[in-house]
Amino acid sequence: MNALPFNLPPGSQVYTDAGYTDYLSEDDIKESSQIELQVMRKHNSKRKDEPWNQYIKQSTRHYIETVFSAITYAFPKSIHAVTYKGFILKLEVFIIAFSLKSAFIE
Repeated sequence: MNALPFNLPPGSQVYTDAGYTDYLSEDDIKESSQIELQVMRKHNSKRKDEPWNQYIKQSTRHYIETVFSAITYAFPKSIHAVTYKGFILKLEVFIIAFSLKSAFIE
């Protein structure tokens, strides 16, 4: 988590999975970048969420996972690329194709 470059404006919220529960990193990011991590807390977490906050996190996570699933559905089983730039280009094209399909076809 500490290695991720959060190039986001202050006041942003980043939704993360329960696997990223690191209270020290969470506090450091909030203090240094004014970015709030919205972590899906485990049931035995030391920092419990209010029920309304847990519902918002769950709803947002469900939406993100649904969109990601729809994008990856169009991907082939394997992506052949010789270079890193070629791989990123193919991913960008898949995402653009998904956006166009969602905007104009459905």
